[in-house]
Amino acid sequence: MALIPLNSFKTKTTVLTSSSVYLSPTVGGGTSTVYTAPIGVTSIVLMAQCANLSTGTQFVSFVHHRNRPVLADAQGNGAQPANVDSFLVKNFPIPDADAATVLSGKLVLESLDSLRAYASSSGTVQLVLSILETANN
Repeated sequence: MALIPLNSFKTKTTVLTSSSVYLSPTVGGGTSTVYTAPIGVTSIVLMAQCANLSTGTQFVSFVHHRNRPVLADAQGNGAQPANVDSFLVKNFPIPDADAATVLSGKLVLESLDSLRAYASSSGTVQLVLSILETANN
């Protein structure tokens, strides 16, 4: 069995696609998953920035997707269902030849949680993520 490093810093980049669902990813067709925390790993997203590569304003949505349910604590609090999308930004405008941070602060992704991102036009917005992956005990 291969061991997972205790801490691993990663940089992920992707050019966003558009979708008929970029304003509401829970409705309609496909997904635009840009990162999923591996099994046995908790990931901390340190930075997420989108750069508009086009000549017009583009609109971006950035979404946390909970894949697995979260069980309630001993007092019965904090339960969450699976397959839930939570918008971090929705239909956020980025002017032409400009960039924007779509995450203020840090975001913890538990194992198998995902980040999804959409742009109003395919191939016009580049996303850069800075991530710390930490092995779970």
